[in-house]
Amino acid sequence: MMQQITAGPGVAPAEHMAKHGNELLSFSDATTIVDMGCGPGQVTNAVLQAHDTRIPVSAKVIGADNNAQMLAQYNARKQAEVDKGNTSWQHAETVEVDIHDCAAFEDDSVSHMLCGFVLFLVPDPAKAIDAMKRVVAPGGVVAMSSLQSSEWVRLSMYPLKVRPDLKMDIPTNGCSSAEDVTRRLTMAGFKDIEVVEIENYLAFDDYDVICRFLLTKLPMAARIIAQMTNEEVLKTQELMMADLKVWHPILPAKMVGKVNVAYCRK
Repeated sequence: MMQQITAGPGVAPAEHMAKHGNELLSFSDATTIVDMGCGPGQVTNAVLQAHDTRIPVSAKVIGADNNAQMLAQYNARKQAEVDKGNTSWQHAETVEVDIHDCAAFEDDSVSHMLCGFVLFLVPDPAKAIDAMKRVVAPGGVVAMSSLQSSEWVRLSMYPLKVRPDLKMDIPTNGCSSAEDVTRRLTMAGFKDIEVVEIENYLAFDDYDVICRFLLTKLPMAARIIAQMTNEEVLKTQELMMADLKVWHPILPAKMVGKVNVAYCRK
């Protein structure tokens, strides 16, 4: 189920990055392609599926993250793809690095810096953007996605319907809206800045399973239900299921979200 949620909502923005990133700078001219905050590699997979034959053999494809568990997921995805005969994954590699310094990369060395659901969550987005600016080559492309709203995040707030006395803070760092992202990229000296809104999806085929997943695996909800009784958690789940059945009465179904994808060049 964790693989489903990390793959599902990330697929549409990753595919958009692969398509529009190539329009801004062809992957045939790539030197180093970085999937920053790579997780299980949905951005890498989108790029390789669409452009593997265009990417020069000398170009590096790198999954970068500061979390060893995420890098382990990336490597597991790589092995699974290779085992299926997807040879385009064979040359992908991983680097453990903090986005705030991008210390693993040399100045002006990265042709495509693709960041899926990362910048709007990091503690210091301005520092991270400056670090990316340093390592991206002149003319190189930066793309970054941020979740604006979704039905699954809306459902994850339902514990407050049962326990309104509890507090659920949605993480934000002022680097999410189109206006904020544009301002920060402009201040960093990037050019050709554009922000595109697209839809993303979370597929499900069982109301009970998906609601239990949202309550126990999404960090915000999991922290809240830890303060609730079993009866309160069950009541929360019943409320979630009732509304989800109204929103999507036929299974299988897809919950819908809205994502901003920002693009710029150095």
